[in-house]
Amino acid sequence: MKKVLFLLIIGTITFSGCKFINEKILKKGSDTLEVYVYNLEQQLRNKDSEFQGSLAAMQRESQARIDSIIQYYESELASKGGKFTSAATGTYYLIVGSFKTPDYATNFSAKVADMGYTSEIVQVGYWNLVVAESYGNIREALNGLEIVRSSVAINSWIYVAR
Repeated sequence: MKKVLFLLIIGTITFSGCKFINEKILKKGSDTLEVYVYNLEQQLRNKDSEFQGSLAAMQRESQARIDSIIQYYESELASKGGKFTSAATGTYYLIVGSFKTPDYATNFSAKVADMGYTSEIVQVGYWNLVVAESYGNIREALNGLEIVRSSVAINSWIYVAR
């Protein structure tokens, strides 16, 4: 009996790595599918990291181009003596005119400045808003609106920069 038991233990240890025993008797599956999935995931990670790197490079290049275009146009406006600014957050502007053409906005801004107001032009999108006055709170802006409506333009309005 000892010999049979000994042979059985030796046989089990020896043949436990056998493909036939693993698949048929022990019902162990093959690892080829897991290896294939792992390789596909690695390839996907590599492609994703390459894509992220190229995307970041394109974003940096695009931002550099945008910055150079903005700088060019700002220098052009400054050389022409324009009063164009962007809207400051939390400011209430009394708008007396809005134009798509910057030249019209500049001419009207000069007329408003001749009336004694601190006129400026605020660009919002493709609109050039001619500002008679700007205030820090709504109460002052509403008081100033009545004065501007009576002296400059009856259809003046308040633009709130956010």
